[in-house]
Amino acid sequence: MSDLYKLGQSQQGSVEKVGEEIRLDIQLDDNPFLNMGTILGTITDNDDKPIEGVLVKIMDNDHNPLYHTLTDAEGKYNLTGLTPGSEYHFYAVKDGYLLKEERGFAIEAGQTIEINSKITPDPNAVLSTITGHTFDTDGNPVENMIATLLKVEQGEQTPVAVTTTNEYGQAVFVNVAIGSYIARVTKQGYETAAIEIQVTEPGSITNIDAVVSTSSTESQGTINGIITDKAGNPIASAVVILYEVTGDEENPELIPFRYTRTSTNGAYLFGEVPKGNYIVKSNKES
Repeated sequence: MSDLYKLGQSQQGSVEKVGEEIRLDIQLDDNPFLNMGTILGTITDNDDKPIEGVLVKIMDNDHNPLYHTLTDAEGKYNLTGLTPGSEYHFYAVKDGYLLKEERGFAIEAGQTIEINSKITPDPNAVLSTITGHTFDTDGNPVENMIATLLKVEQGEQTPVAVTTTNEYGQAVFVNVAIGSYIARVTKQGYETAAIEIQVTEPGSITNIDAVVSTSSTESQGTINGIITDKAGNPIASAVVILYEVTGDEENPELIPFRYTRTSTNGAYLFGEVPKGNYIVKSNKES
């Protein structure tokens, strides 16, 4: 049975004289939940013990969040005001437990549905998480750095996880046991950074920041190519000169930077080339 109207209350009136008559009217408002649905139930563990503070969430068929509440000390929840619909999804979760999804359900106007659910402890809840951010010396995030987590035991370092940083310089290690670790980040062109980490609490989250500087040697590039004749035949022992291009496009200045000769297959290679703009010139004496 549902109330047709919201509970109404009149204004205060006073009877001050003997036999006085007063009038107290009430205009009742429609019950906004009369044409809505309700779900209720109890959330327990595998031993049928009620669990307090469980988040109960209802989503639509596209998993858009619609309604939520928390269970009380007896594990009970009550969600009213659900718009009648043909496909809702029920989820229950709490820290330390696995997410539980119950069957989809439909609800009609004025209908009350009972959905009880059991949630299971997360076996990895005692394991921890390490998050990290990697920046260059200008404060910019560094993408695609190799991040390695090494566990330190009796002086030995053992790799336990490897990942790469995303476009925000972020990396995450999950399911980390209590212990001593070193997080190491590497990438060509940058100095290696290593940070010591102590994980002392189960289920904890540790955040670290690493700042990496440009390597004085590894940041240098290479330039290579093949020297051929007009017919596409490789030219061996050709002279190849590497020029650095400075100035602007209208008035470029070419500065000879490196000299080499091609191999038997016409290949040349310049290593340890600093950042900059370059061209090569080549010829072969008779």
